[in-house]
Amino acid sequence: MAERLLTAIAGPMFSGKTEEVVRQTTRAEIAGKQVQVFKPLIDNRYGALATVKSHSGSEHSAIPVQTAVDILEHMESGTNLVVIDEIQFFGPEIVSVIETLLERGTDVVIAGLPLDFRGEVFGQMGTLLAKADRAVHLTAVCDYSEDGGICGREATRTQRLIDGSPADYNDPIVLIGGRNEGYVARCPTHHVVPGKPEREL
Repeated sequence: MAERLLTAIAGPMFSGKTEEVVRQTTRAEIAGKQVQVFKPLIDNRYGALATVKSHSGSEHSAIPVQTAVDILEHMESGTNLVVIDEIQFFGPEIVSVIETLLERGTDVVIAGLPLDFRGEVFGQMGTLLAKADRAVHLTAVCDYSEDGGICGREATRTQRLIDGSPADYNDPIVLIGGRNEGYVARCPTHHVVPGKPEREL
């Protein structure tokens, strides 16, 4: 039996995850693979419900689903690659769904935020990264303003802003939007979470 692989694409917002999803999807289609792309229904950025679209404008058609199990119900005969964007928004059942696809002989590519705005593991990404056969870790550019410019260091975190200030630890985790709607990329030094409990050792 041919080897079936799980590829995970991880990184903060503005790191190019969806752009990489579109690139890998297009490449697979050129290679003759039958590909199905899925996304969570909650992701309606840019008003593009039936597409995955990056901040830079790259896009590909996609099937929006309410739950992870819906992915199995939408599977078509002959599909040999399933791509799932914004994986962090699915519930715990996404792990079993992906394992089922792999057992059926389908390659899977997933993309998502490894950490939420608090700097904590987001959804099932930690588990899926551990299970991945291949992992692509992307970074953004920290745009924290300092000394008349921006920080410019590698950003591995996503900062949630409310009225221009870092969101409190107890604020809602999920807020869908682009750069003007409350999220920026930050390096570890400039990633601040007011109200975050002190770590107990």
